[in-house]
Amino acid sequence: MVAYQQALAIRKQINQKALVGESLNNIGSVYENLGQYDQALKFYQQALTILQQIGSKVGEGKTLNNIGFVYNNQGQYAKALNYYVQALTILQKIGDKAGGGKTLDNIGVVYDNQRDYAKAFGFHQQALAIFKQIGDTAGEGKTLNNIGGVYYNQKEYAKALEFYQEALVIVKQVGDKASEGTFLNNIGSAYDKLGQYENAEKTLFTAIEIWESLRKNELTDAQKISLFEIQAETYRFLQRSLIAQNKINSALEVSDRLIPQTKHRRRSLS
Repeated sequence: MVAYQQALAIRKQINQKALVGESLNNIGSVYENLGQYDQALKFYQQALTILQQIGSKVGEGKTLNNIGFVYNNQGQYAKALNYYVQALTILQKIGDKAGGGKTLDNIGVVYDNQRDYAKAFGFHQQALAIFKQIGDTAGEGKTLNNIGGVYYNQKEYAKALEFYQEALVIVKQVGDKASEGTFLNNIGSAYDKLGQYENAEKTLFTAIEIWESLRKNELTDAQKISLFEIQAETYRFLQRSLIAQNKINSALEVSDRLIPQTKHRRRSLS
């Protein structure tokens, strides 16, 4: 946060408005990861005003996406869709296929959250086609994961598992360890729902190894909090799969491993 604030001050001083907009977006992103959505929106709106003034369509589209993401996290789906549609219109007009694909994927997530699964599939599939066309492997992997999530939310766990596993193969290729951990978490959860508890246990332990390796890196407070959230979910799924196998002592050990992470999260918030 401090580095972003220092960069913002310097960029304002030299009147580099495009870079000022970038810094405001970065600061907004930190607040968003901290769950401080009002503050995030404040900085995103400031960025949007500046980027619109200077006619930066790429920056405007990115910022509209950021605002939509916050509203989606708050459950304000109508607002989220409004900003995503504005972003999509701009990005398609300027021919930004990657940005357009990400926006279509984001819109799919909103419809998934609203349980409008047919629309969710439609937008995710549009995004997937674009990512394949332009060779955006990372985008393809994340969209496949999101499609898996739509099946999961409909309790079609075997179908969800297929997409999660396909996404995992791709994310391993691009070396995105954080996404790899997330996708393993999702695979483990699907195995758990299918009653395949040994597979769930093995997969979730692998996810935890990734989370703990990431914790050794230099992370910002926002990244630590974000990592804790998904890591805690992985531990909960693992405990459940162990209990289902009557591995009570192992489940208790997992619980003990989670407690220090909880304490660490509290420190990172202070």
